[in-house]
Amino acid sequence: MHAKDYIDKLAQGIDPISGREVPEDSVINQARLVRCFFYVSGVLQQVIDNGGVNSPKPRTTKKLPFELTDGMRDQVLYSAEPVYISFFVEQLNNLRDKSTVKKLSTATVTNWLVEKGFLYLETDAFGKVRKYPTEAGKSIGISQEVRSGEYNDRIVVLYNEDAQRFIIDHMEDILHPIEPELA
Repeated sequence: MHAKDYIDKLAQGIDPISGREVPEDSVINQARLVRCFFYVSGVLQQVIDNGGVNSPKPRTTKKLPFELTDGMRDQVLYSAEPVYISFFVEQLNNLRDKSTVKKLSTATVTNWLVEKGFLYLETDAFGKVRKYPTEAGKSIGISQEVRSGEYNDRIVVLYNEDAQRFIIDHMEDILHPIEPELA
């Protein structure tokens, strides 16, 4: 409030320390500075009105976990061409209410596939852990192929329509895995 009083006095052409009028030719009386003082005074008033903070705390609503509803399930478009898992999961995410529901992560799906034995982990030549299909994974439609890039060849993992349908059919288990009982 003290700072606002100083700014208000400067905006009115008054020296806030002595209380005397500032000469007309003073830099403080330039129109641009006077407008700036009034603006800053308004901002300071908002801070005062908000209890000393520069803005009210934004209302944050906690988003709900991803769920695949029946309505969403009916809208899933299965690709006849094998696709990356990220492409398929992004399609699922586009079906959700973005303002109230969290995104489904690709890792949630692939980690479940690892846990169930459809993918296995292997460290590549660059020290990065990659996921590749097991025989069980291949039997449900997960494949891998070598793609040539600008700098090198790389192995990509693709999910055909059967694999996409398998994921949708098991989405409840993926989203809500049953924890083993502690012995």
